[in-house]
Amino acid sequence: MYSSGNPTNIANPIKDASFQIDIKTVSGRLTLYQTTLCERIQWDSLNSDVNADPNGYLSAYNANDIQLICCQADASTLWLVPLVVQTRLIQSLEWYSDMEIFFTWMLSRDRPKGKEVVKYERPIDPQYLPTQSDVQKVLNGSVNSFRIYNVYPRYFRVTGSGDVRPLEEDIAVSADLVLNQEQFEWWAFKDINPSNISRFCGGLTGPMAIIISEETPPQGILGDTLSKFSIWGLYITFVLAVGRFIRLQCSDLRMRIPFENLPACDRLIAICEDIYNARAEGELGVEEDEVRARGSTMQVDGRIRSVYQLCNMFGAVFYMEYESCHWQEQHRDS
Repeated sequence: MYSSGNPTNIANPIKDASFQIDIKTVSGRLTLYQTTLCERIQWDSLNSDVNADPNGYLSAYNANDIQLICCQADASTLWLVPLVVQTRLIQSLEWYSDMEIFFTWMLSRDRPKGKEVVKYERPIDPQYLPTQSDVQKVLNGSVNSFRIYNVYPRYFRVTGSGDVRPLEEDIAVSADLVLNQEQFEWWAFKDINPSNISRFCGGLTGPMAIIISEETPPQGILGDTLSKFSIWGLYITFVLAVGRFIRLQCSDLRMRIPFENLPACDRLIAICEDIYNARAEGELGVEEDEVRARGSTMQVDGRIRSVYQLCNMFGAVFYMEYESCHWQEQHRDS
C-alpha cells in the first residue's frame, strides 16, 4: 500500500535536540538541568579509521539513519529558583520519602506530520537514584554534586511513527549533577564513564546519545495518511471495511456475469421467434428465407456464431416462454 503512492522511504534525520533532568516530590516538579546546545553529527561522516561501533549494535541499520548527538555539559539556563521555593523543596525531601527524577530528550524531525517533535521521557529507576539527603546537601550548599546511575540508554531508536525504543538497556549513561555556585548558579551534567565515541564530540562533554531515526514516507496526502495508521488501523480499514465492500460488490458474480456481459438480445429473440413460428407452421421454405434475410452471423461471448446455432442454443427456451405467454393470453381473454 505504501509503495502505491510512495515508491521509496526517505531519510528523516534529527533536526534539533535538547535534554533535561527534572526532580519531583510531593511539593511539585522542578527542572534541575536543561540544555538546548546539542550538536548533531552524521554517523557516516565520522573518521573511518576508528571503529565507532566495536560491539556491533548498529550493524543492522543504515548509516544514513544514525546520528551522534553531543550536548553541552553546562546548562543553557541559570538556576533561578526563588529561595522560598528551594526551601520548600528541601523540606519536602526531608519530610517525605517520595522522590522521583526524570530524564527527557526532545527531538525534532520533519516527518511524520503532527508528530514532528518526539518526547522521550522516563523516570529513573529508584535503585539508581541518589539518597534524598544527598540532594538536600547540594540544594543547601553543603556539597556541589550528587550522582545518578543509569540515567538513560546511550543507544535508542526513533521509529517512523514517533515511538522511542532503546537498543541496549545495559548500555546506560551515569553522571554527576553539579550545581555551580559562583556569581550565578547553574547545573552541569558530567558523564562519569564517557564512551570512546565521545572523542568525536569535541568540547561537548555533556549528555551524548547515538540515535537511529528511521526513514519515513515522503510528504503527500497518501504518505501522510498512511503514516498515521498503526498496523491495526490499516488492518481494520483496508481488510475489514474495504474487503467487506468488495465482497458485497462481487457476491454472486458468477451468476450475473453471463447475463451482464451479453449484448442486447432483442434482435436475436425476434429472429428466433420468426424462425420457430415458421417451423411450427411447417413452412420450411419460409424458415430458410428468414435465416437468409435476417443475417447469417452474430458475435456472442467473443465468438462468431451462426444465427441458426444461436437459435438452436436458446430457441427452445425462447419458444417455451413464447408459448407460455401465448397460452396465458388465450386463457385471460377467455
